[in-house]
Amino acid sequence: MARILKEESTLKRIVGGLEVESGILGRIWKYELIGGGVLILIGIVLGILGYGWITAGAGAVATFFGVAHRTKSKDNVADIGRFKGGAAGEGEVTKILQAGLPDSYIILNDISVRSGRKSAQNDHLVLGPNGIFVVETKAYSGTLIGKATDDKLRQVKNFRGKVTETKLKNPIPQNEYHMQIVGERMSVGGFAADDLCSIIVFTNKWTRLEISGSTSAIVKPENLASTILSRVSKYSYDEEWLMRLVKFLYPTLPPQTTSAPS
Repeated sequence: MARILKEESTLKRIVGGLEVESGILGRIWKYELIGGGVLILIGIVLGILGYGWITAGAGAVATFFGVAHRTKSKDNVADIGRFKGGAAGEGEVTKILQAGLPDSYIILNDISVRSGRKSAQNDHLVLGPNGIFVVETKAYSGTLIGKATDDKLRQVKNFRGKVTETKLKNPIPQNEYHMQIVGERMSVGGFAADDLCSIIVFTNKWTRLEISGSTSAIVKPENLASTILSRVSKYSYDEEWLMRLVKFLYPTLPPQTTSAPS
């Protein structure tokens, strides 16, 4: 089994933060609306009696915040579902990588790599004897249509005869940019950086892909490990070189995880 030296944490942290925020907003927006409504009614009476409209204004402000917090709470629920879906997809890919690759391969999940002022948050970096693989995971559904160089892909869905079309960010140039940053960072450390491979994994089994002109490998999860294992690289990377690269890209790596495979 491949060695996982860094687990995914960003999406889990985001989901946790959104859940806390939603819990707080869910408790206060009702009180803001009720309190705002009461203040408005009292303020109207006071205004009519000539005592000014400050109370009504305060009620309007409270009501505004109540509506805004209720809307934000609903948005958070949608975001939580989206991020949980992304985390589940990345978790599925990690399990496939770990089970499908031998222990000569190293997996770094959710790792940020910086090059100067630029940075890339990589879903997975896989380091093995036949190459360095920059892997991007997407849970897009429907039929995805476009060219590899397009900024956006067309997403076409057909649900019960109703066809909808939207635009989605194209992960191919996104991941090639990530790969460029990883390569630049490797060069700073004196590592050969002309043998990196970009892989895009679409985790939804029903997704159809009609994307042309890609130099990145585009795969479904079941083909990911075999795609990595079958690659012929320019160089052969030994354990010592790979661990030096791991420590360079991930300097906070806990010491107990740096041992070579037995």
